[in-house]
Amino acid sequence: MPVLTAHYSIPLPADYDMGVIARRVADRSAPWDRRTGLLLKSFCVTYASDASAGGHNSYAPFYVWAAPDEFGRFLTGAEYAGLCAAFGPVPVHTGTVLQCSIGTGPVGHLVSETEPLGPVTDLRAIARAEAERHQAAVADPSVHSHVVDLDPATMTLTRRTLLHAASEAPQPKNSERVLRVLHLSRPPHTTTG
Repeated sequence: MPVLTAHYSIPLPADYDMGVIARRVADRSAPWDRRTGLLLKSFCVTYASDASAGGHNSYAPFYVWAAPDEFGRFLTGAEYAGLCAAFGPVPVHTGTVLQCSIGTGPVGHLVSETEPLGPVTDLRAIARAEAERHQAAVADPSVHSHVVDLDPATMTLTRRTLLHAASEAPQPKNSERVLRVLHLSRPPHTTTG
């Protein structure tokens, strides 16, 4: 059962050699394919030329964890230390999973949409609406996975949709951000949906 999400986005200069990131992912992704307590890690990037990248490159992984203690081990272990050694301090944002369906097979893109909810004191109607939206999203044959999380500190809802590799790259709409997926780690014991 998914419990929390984690993500970070490391902005990189427009002239940064993104081959460095591709090599980093290729060299370091295999252990994530077997990681205990992890449901999914999407190794995402944007390129300066991408429509939603704002003229900057970025490295922006996204995680779904079933075990908060394993997420804690990531933060206090060699992996996060190595990330900060390479890129400087990296703030990691987390959210509580409201909806999650994880598919199988390769992915090509991740579409992220963030919605500030404002000063909400009753989330029941929002949760019901997101459940309906989630069912509609996963019914789309281009959708590999769909995850909705809530940051209760900022009252911000984020919807992330992973698209099958065969799907065309979508054009971002409104507040959407479209990221390219270099690798998807999905440990085999973590089927959900």
